[in-house]
Amino acid sequence: MTMALTTGLTDLVRESLGDPLAEIAEQHVELLHHGPGSLSTASLHRVRGTTTGNVSWSFFVKSIHAIRHSAGFAKIPEEQRAAALAHFPWRADADVYLTRPPLPGGLRLPRMYRLDDLGDDRLVMWLEDVRVAPAAWDQDRYHAAARLLGGLAAARPVAGRSSAPREPLNRSLRYYCAVPVANLFLPALRDPATWRHPLVAANADPLLRADLLALADRIDPLLEALDRLPHTFVHGDASPMNLLVPADGSAEFVAIDWGWSHPAAVGFDLSQLLVGRAHTGDLDPADLPALHEAIEAAYTAAVAGLADPAEVSFGYAATLVLRSAWTAIPFELLGQAPTPELHDLFRKRARLARFVVDLGRSLLP
Repeated sequence: MTMALTTGLTDLVRESLGDPLAEIAEQHVELLHHGPGSLSTASLHRVRGTTTGNVSWSFFVKSIHAIRHSAGFAKIPEEQRAAALAHFPWRADADVYLTRPPLPGGLRLPRMYRLDDLGDDRLVMWLEDVRVAPAAWDQDRYHAAARLLGGLAAARPVAGRSSAPREPLNRSLRYYCAVPVANLFLPALRDPATWRHPLVAANADPLLRADLLALADRIDPLLEALDRLPHTFVHGDASPMNLLVPADGSAEFVAIDWGWSHPAAVGFDLSQLLVGRAHTGDLDPADLPALHEAIEAAYTAAVAGLADPAEVSFGYAATLVLRSAWTAIPFELLGQAPTPELHDLFRKRARLARFVVDLGRSLLP
């Protein structure tokens, strides 16, 4: 954390505490871990301390940048970099705080105290450090999250739909399928060596590879069908990890890490809600069918008048396939030692892949 980032910290502390006379007695800067796949996240810090009156204060500081500044940008084939720069929504999270979109009751944003523009497509957000309640993600909590995501969609519809749209609405999803899916994930799925690896061979059912590749042939028809659905603005990465349960009871959820800048088909946000804890291995795959039904029902009720149940069901399932089928098995972990814990994760993720594939096979003839 450079001195430039802490300029005016006393003013931020005073604002956050509502005390115009507060003075900083001590401060600490903690570097937080963020996933290697976060191309637009430069760093995460917690800046905290106490005042001379022994009152605690804390900020969550998120630095973001255009993906050309990311170490992962070099891994993108040179001929695809221009498209990546044009389509990757690196500042989507910051733009949500600036535009303050309408949110349903029960859902709120963290407070943003300051946005520092460092130039050259680099931003630093000084955000409320939300204190999270120790709340379990049971079916009731999933139901509540889906209801509010449906309320978010209903509050932010995109006017008009067409059987032959002049410009596809699902621009970000089309880019995702055309570049990362086509050039990274599908080659791994097609490689026989992937399926011979002990972590995969011991945990994936024998037909999974063939079923995934058959589903890959339906990518374009699924995208075309999604274009004909009602569209809304969305969160974009509405996994349970990004829906915080605040300890102060100020909302049912505090939504963080907004990640999609273009409209998407109705039902879009349900896909990440379902798979978020399945990806980490915290969700038992046996619970997927019941959760799938519960969150679809809650979301559908919330968007009544915007979309009918069949539209929600298709939008949700098609998005789930296009975003999550190819990454359900964690091929990026194949270089690690095959420990019992890793075998357990691959077993769970293979069952997630099977669930998504079986759902996807019912979508198109």
